[in-house]
Amino acid sequence: MLYVQGGNAHQKSLSQQLFNFCCEDLFPNKPKPLIDLGIHPIEDAMAWTDYEGDGKFFIEIESSLTERQFIVTFCHEMIHVCQFLAGVEVSEVAAYQYEKELAERFEQSLSAKA
Repeated sequence: MLYVQGGNAHQKSLSQQLFNFCCEDLFPNKPKPLIDLGIHPIEDAMAWTDYEGDGKFFIEIESSLTERQFIVTFCHEMIHVCQFLAGVEVSEVAAYQYEKELAERFEQSLSAKA
């Protein structure tokens, strides 16, 4: 389940699409995590994720990102969610390596639906 606070209507809609795609791609056949997403200005970062336990997360994403940056950043943070849920070390290196591939698959899925 995804709860979105802030952001514009497009960012909210895009967030829901990204959440559903990433859940299916990163942890198929598993319960979806509970994510509170805040989209607003953030100083000194594009985004961050905090694991609160019991499958609940808090993610903040910078509101001024372009659509492409927003997609890649959301994917990056969802990779961290996957890392937390898998009980593996949270790795920025791994997230940066995989974020663009995940974002490109998401964008291809949108093109296929159009």
